[in-house]
Amino acid sequence: MAQLGRAPGRDYFQAIFDCCRHFGTFAIVESSGLTRAGHIWWRGQRMRLFIRQGTAICLFLFGIIAMSGAENTALQEIAGTNAPAATLPPVAQARSLGMLWQVVMQLEHYVQSKELSAVHNEDVILSAAAMELLAQVDGIASNQSGDLKSSLTAFCSRVSALHLVADLNQQASSETELGKALESFAKVKAHFSKDVIAQAQGYLETFTCPMHRDVVGKRTDFCPKCGMALDQVSRILPSNSGFPSPGQQTVRASVRTAAPLTVGQPVAALLELQRPNGDPVLPSDLIETHTRKIHLLLVDSSLTDYHHEHPVPTRNPGEYSFSFTPSKPGSYRVWADVRSYPLGLQEYAMTDIRAATTGEPLTNRTVIFKATVDGLNYELIIAQKTIQVGRPASARLRITTADGKGFTQLEPLMATFAHLVGFNQDYKTAMHIHPKGAPVLDPTARGGPELEFQIYALQPGFVRLFAQVQIEGRSRFAPFGLQISP
Repeated sequence: MAQLGRAPGRDYFQAIFDCCRHFGTFAIVESSGLTRAGHIWWRGQRMRLFIRQGTAICLFLFGIIAMSGAENTALQEIAGTNAPAATLPPVAQARSLGMLWQVVMQLEHYVQSKELSAVHNEDVILSAAAMELLAQVDGIASNQSGDLKSSLTAFCSRVSALHLVADLNQQASSETELGKALESFAKVKAHFSKDVIAQAQGYLETFTCPMHRDVVGKRTDFCPKCGMALDQVSRILPSNSGFPSPGQQTVRASVRTAAPLTVGQPVAALLELQRPNGDPVLPSDLIETHTRKIHLLLVDSSLTDYHHEHPVPTRNPGEYSFSFTPSKPGSYRVWADVRSYPLGLQEYAMTDIRAATTGEPLTNRTVIFKATVDGLNYELIIAQKTIQVGRPASARLRITTADGKGFTQLEPLMATFAHLVGFNQDYKTAMHIHPKGAPVLDPTARGGPELEFQIYALQPGFVRLFAQVQIEGRSRFAPFGLQISP
């Protein structure tokens, strides 16, 4: 540990002290009752999460710094030489730098978009990325490893300061601290070669489809499976970080109601979202998609009565309220369609709303491409003769009046003119599809008579598909029946 006694070592300990001090100060401010009374419980729970995350970062950094110093000293004593370690391959250096750079890019996004409460979402990746780099410094800059360690820990300290003012919702201070963090990160980058920096920058320009994570490309590309824009940066995950890998469930859902489900009676309900470890999923942990952070899809066991709700946060962390009126007996299945930070990939957290009555079975499996709702005719036109699992199918939704004229008064609904939501007969698989084209952000815009979709089915069998549109301020639902071939 002799190395830690020198000036660079004091910098490391100062960074750790600063990090702990920032989180400790936040705890004092939060417990002092300065927040509004209606948010004391909410903020108090958030504070416990932030302290736990901040403490983990501090301990991780301290452990790596101490371990790194001890190992280097021991190796030098045994070998009796200061021979440099083997140089880390440029590809590995670029991966580690790219992972840290992605964190910086997200921090910029949070501050610039004024989503300050989301800054904490980068804690896990930042701490693991810092550990990974600290363990590799001798292979990156063997002659200046102490300088790289100092730059890296200084950067972590600057992010800690940003985290503090962001949690206090201080926009101006957050912008100032972000500037300092960017300057500090520039010093970290200066330790890498131009070729490594160029390779690392490539990780900032690699995007994925939030619905189909295996599809990657540029941000201007579209997913060949569903037609969605590749708007989610493909995140690099630290080795052995314990963070869920793409494809693993990161959100769990449960629903409780104020009263038993009764046909025709409105019911108030609470949706609870949690991480696999039990931590609540806060609004700041979720990415807004089509104007909402949670799309709650509900349907009864006969796949007849479909509801699309948008729960709103309550004062309790991870808890969201909504209401609906069931028109069928029995339990309802719920899919919470969410995208959570930091990966930003779409997932469905499924649960049931229990009922004392017995639900109706799925008996109507008629394939149907036409429906009439409130005097308007809806037709789903499929380009292919059959829809097969794993193969994109082009589709058009056409809406006409009773006399056959095209209907052109569709109103914007969640930044588009229509949504398609389907439920497979297995009562486990759901799909949520949006029309091709740019988001509709002008509330005065009107659409129709045709909208183009791309259907990508994951399971064979019968699918009840609902087209949702808005006319005169009210949602209308047109049901269809599809058969998906293996």
